[in-house]
Amino acid sequence: MVNLNSLFNNILSISSTEEPTLSEAERLLVEIEETRLKIYCAWNHFDYAAPEYVEIAVLELLLAETQYGLLNKRYRLLLGINKDYPLCSTSSTSPFSQTGQLQTHAFYGALLKPTSERSS
Repeated sequence: MVNLNSLFNNILSISSTEEPTLSEAERLLVEIEETRLKIYCAWNHFDYAAPEYVEIAVLELLLAETQYGLLNKRYRLLLGINKDYPLCSTSSTSPFSQTGQLQTHAFYGALLKPTSERSS
Protein backbone atom coordinates (compact mmCIF):
# COMPACT_ATOMS: atom_id res chain seq x y z
CA MET A 1 0.00 0.00 0.00
CA VAL A 2 1.29 3.44 -0.90
CA ASN A 3 1.98 5.71 2.04
CA LEU A 4 0.11 8.87 1.06
CA ASN A 5 1.81 11.03 3.68
CA SER A 6 5.29 10.31 2.32
CA LEU A 7 4.03 10.75 -1.25
CA PHE A 8 2.44 14.06 -0.29
CA ASN A 9 5.63 15.20 1.48
CA ASN A 10 7.70 14.28 -1.59
CA ILE A 11 5.40 16.28 -3.83
CA LEU A 12 5.61 19.23 -1.45
CA SER A 13 9.39 19.13 -1.44
CA ILE A 14 9.47 19.23 -5.24
CA SER A 15 6.83 21.93 -5.64
CA SER A 16 7.46 25.63 -5.35
CA THR A 17 7.32 27.36 -1.98
CA GLU A 18 4.23 29.31 -2.99
CA GLU A 19 1.35 26.88 -2.91
CA PRO A 20 -2.10 27.96 -3.93
CA THR A 21 -4.61 27.71 -1.14
CA LEU A 22 -7.29 25.11 -1.64
CA SER A 23 -10.90 26.10 -1.98
CA GLU A 24 -13.34 24.66 0.53
CA ALA A 25 -14.59 22.15 -2.07
CA GLU A 26 -11.05 21.00 -2.85
CA ARG A 27 -10.22 20.71 0.85
CA LEU A 28 -13.35 18.63 1.41
CA LEU A 29 -12.41 16.34 -1.47
CA VAL A 30 -8.97 15.80 0.07
CA GLU A 31 -10.56 15.03 3.44
CA ILE A 32 -13.05 12.66 1.79
CA GLU A 33 -10.22 10.75 0.10
CA GLU A 34 -8.27 10.55 3.36
CA THR A 35 -11.38 9.23 5.10
CA ARG A 36 -11.85 6.60 2.38
CA LEU A 37 -8.35 5.37 3.22
CA LYS A 38 -9.27 5.32 6.91
CA ILE A 39 -12.31 3.18 6.06
CA TYR A 40 -10.12 0.79 4.09
CA CYS A 41 -7.71 0.50 7.04
CA ALA A 42 -10.59 0.09 9.50
CA TRP A 43 -12.04 -2.76 7.43
CA ASN A 44 -8.59 -4.34 7.36
CA HIS A 45 -8.34 -4.04 11.17
CA PHE A 46 -11.81 -5.57 11.50
CA ASP A 47 -11.03 -8.45 9.13
CA TYR A 48 -7.89 -9.43 11.03
CA ALA A 49 -8.87 -8.43 14.57
CA ALA A 50 -8.29 -10.82 17.43
CA PRO A 51 -11.55 -11.58 19.28
CA GLU A 52 -10.72 -9.15 22.10
CA TYR A 53 -10.21 -6.31 19.56
CA VAL A 54 -13.32 -6.82 17.43
CA GLU A 55 -15.36 -4.24 19.35
CA ILE A 56 -12.62 -1.63 18.92
CA ALA A 57 -12.35 -2.45 15.21
CA VAL A 58 -16.11 -2.07 14.78
CA LEU A 59 -16.09 1.28 16.56
CA GLU A 60 -13.16 2.44 14.43
CA LEU A 61 -15.09 1.46 11.31
CA LEU A 62 -18.23 3.21 12.53
CA LEU A 63 -16.25 6.37 13.26
CA ALA A 64 -14.58 6.41 9.84
CA GLU A 65 -17.83 5.74 7.97
CA THR A 66 -19.66 8.40 9.97
CA GLN A 67 -16.92 10.92 9.20
CA TYR A 68 -17.12 9.95 5.51
CA GLY A 69 -20.88 10.47 5.52
CA LEU A 70 -20.59 13.87 7.16
CA LEU A 71 -17.91 15.05 4.74
CA ASN A 72 -19.93 13.86 1.74
CA LYS A 73 -23.01 15.62 3.09
CA ARG A 74 -21.05 18.88 3.56
CA TYR A 75 -19.59 18.58 0.06
CA ARG A 76 -23.02 18.01 -1.52
CA LEU A 77 -24.48 20.96 0.40
CA LEU A 78 -21.57 23.12 -0.72
CA LEU A 79 -22.28 22.19 -4.34
CA GLY A 80 -26.01 22.79 -3.86
CA ILE A 81 -26.97 19.15 -4.25
CA ASN A 82 -29.83 18.51 -1.84
CA LYS A 83 -30.70 15.03 -3.02
CA ASP A 84 -29.39 12.13 -0.89
CA TYR A 85 -27.84 9.31 -2.85
CA PRO A 86 -28.91 5.75 -2.02
CA LEU A 87 -26.33 3.11 -1.14
CA CYS A 88 -27.14 1.28 -4.33
CA SER A 89 -29.70 1.53 -7.09
CA THR A 90 -32.04 -1.00 -5.43
CA SER A 91 -31.97 0.69 -2.03
CA SER A 92 -34.44 3.47 -1.27
CA THR A 93 -32.75 4.54 1.99
CA SER A 94 -29.94 7.04 1.88
CA PRO A 95 -27.00 6.35 4.20
CA PHE A 96 -27.12 10.03 5.18
CA SER A 97 -30.81 10.16 6.11
CA GLN A 98 -31.96 9.55 9.67
CA THR A 99 -33.36 6.17 8.63
CA GLY A 100 -30.07 5.24 7.00
CA GLN A 101 -28.15 6.26 10.12
CA LEU A 102 -30.48 4.17 12.29
CA GLN A 103 -29.98 1.16 10.03
CA THR A 104 -26.21 1.58 10.27
CA HIS A 105 -26.46 1.95 14.04
CA ALA A 106 -28.58 -1.21 14.24
CA PHE A 107 -26.09 -3.12 12.09
CA TYR A 108 -23.10 -2.17 14.26
CA GLY A 109 -25.14 -2.65 17.42
CA ALA A 110 -25.90 -6.22 16.35
CA LEU A 111 -22.20 -6.86 15.82
CA LEU A 112 -21.30 -5.53 19.25
CA LYS A 113 -23.93 -7.44 21.26
CA PRO A 114 -22.62 -10.49 23.06
CA THR A 115 -23.78 -13.82 21.59
CA SER A 116 -26.00 -14.54 24.61
CA GLU A 117 -27.97 -11.33 24.03
CA ARG A 118 -28.42 -11.99 20.30
CA SER A 119 -29.90 -15.45 20.79
CA SER A 120 -32.53 -14.34 23.33
